[in-house]
Amino acid sequence: MEETLILVDGNDRQIGTGLKLQVHREGLLHRAFSIFIFDHKGRLLLQRRAAGKYHSANLWTNTCCGHPRPGEETEHAAHRRLGEEMGLACPLREVMTLTYQARVPGNLIEHEFDHIYIGTFDGEPQANPTEASEWRWIEIPALQQWVDTAPEALTAWFNVILAHPACRLEDWRLQAMMENPHAPFAYQDEILPQVSRTFALTIPQLPAELRPAVANAYLLCRMADTIEDEPGLTSAQKRYYQRRYFEVISGQGDAKCLSDELTQHLTEQTLAAERELIRHMPLILAVNDTLNPAKRRAILDCLNIMTTGMAEFQDKAGLQGLATRTELDRYCYYVAGVVGETLTEFFIDFEPQLSTQRETLKHLARSFGTGLQLTNILKDQWEDRCRGVCWLPQDLLAEYHLQPCVLQAGVRDPKHVQVVGQMVGTANAHLQRALQFALLIPARHPGIRRFMVWTIGLALLTLRNVQAHPEAPSKVSRAEVAWIMGLTRLSQRSDTGLRWLYTLAARQLPFTALAPEQPSPPHP
Repeated sequence: MEETLILVDGNDRQIGTGLKLQVHREGLLHRAFSIFIFDHKGRLLLQRRAAGKYHSANLWTNTCCGHPRPGEETEHAAHRRLGEEMGLACPLREVMTLTYQARVPGNLIEHEFDHIYIGTFDGEPQANPTEASEWRWIEIPALQQWVDTAPEALTAWFNVILAHPACRLEDWRLQAMMENPHAPFAYQDEILPQVSRTFALTIPQLPAELRPAVANAYLLCRMADTIEDEPGLTSAQKRYYQRRYFEVISGQGDAKCLSDELTQHLTEQTLAAERELIRHMPLILAVNDTLNPAKRRAILDCLNIMTTGMAEFQDKAGLQGLATRTELDRYCYYVAGVVGETLTEFFIDFEPQLSTQRETLKHLARSFGTGLQLTNILKDQWEDRCRGVCWLPQDLLAEYHLQPCVLQAGVRDPKHVQVVGQMVGTANAHLQRALQFALLIPARHPGIRRFMVWTIGLALLTLRNVQAHPEAPSKVSRAEVAWIMGLTRLSQRSDTGLRWLYTLAARQLPFTALAPEQPSPPHP
């Protein structure tokens, strides 16, 4: 029996009914629905219409489309057809309506008041072969490329919906992922290696209980760093967005609103992965919401110090460098040393016996963060100069009668070599303190030790490359990474073995002694 459709006016009020084929021949406006199902990775489920369909056969389209029957609720019809066509069931949420008109094969016209539903599903569809001959999951960028290069492979209405001004496919994807309890964690795991090669290697070494929290803390800090580094923002705008960002982390602002606004300001000079991270800020905050109060408090305290400190240094950033080594120490504390303090709180929360050494651990952890930050400053010095920033201290440069403006990438300057040697020595000294931190972790927690020592080892290898060629960009090879990883696994339970490994990795590096006590700057 031929299906009967509901005819409507422009406000979706029913004005009659009509047989399906006649309605499509005459292009009468009728009620319909389109379903977009996403998995926990944010991929969209597509179907390929069966060869026996009376129009648009063998074309790809969104997950499911259909029409409610007279007297049937639209949402009920959406669930019914999703089961009939794709053999799956999941919660659906209506996100919007739109009206569109599109010509389809057979001299027919789709003219629909379309209710858009989204949902999440992670199983395997059981498509009805009389409805859909194939199905596939697709990333949104791949779909957009497909639309641009081969729109004829997609149904006319799918092309029209995707091009409609009211279509918000990325928003629908994000909303669907937010409703999937596994999606925020999956996204966090997916984006981490795109923004940090080092921490993508080291965080998985941690005990399972610690991994989500440490990854979450890193990504939240990375977003603050992205705001700080964005060249398209003025100093005033950076301070404004750092304040807004902390309000969001504190639960006093809308993450989606801020991420949308910030995304509009990010230029292509910011890494694509960092722009992607900002756009998915709500997912990272969804993970944060699952952490225990102690971990959330530690992250909040960290970001309070970090965002306030970054704002302080906005007007000091420039090609002239920071004024003094003391100012550089202060900067390193705000952007990295405080992260070491946060890790200390995480580790104590995981292993309460460490609480008796809290202050010692925090002192050493500040050096862990500072050593890594100094390493990054040296590694990225030429990239930073391209965006108008230099973090080398003026007082150190003055000792060698060196002006930052004369430095050129690829040109070896003896004075610059000496300045870099001094900073490498300071970073080495901080990383030695970081090793002391690692050795205070009981050997029964080899994963935490690996996390620390791998990170320290990769920093030392970077410093060796910088020391050898300060005029050139530095990158640790895969062979060097494998070397550190392998030797650490052999010696991770032995304090003597880890000390020997540090000595081996740091060979020929200069060493600049630090003051016995180097307290953190006062909290802002």
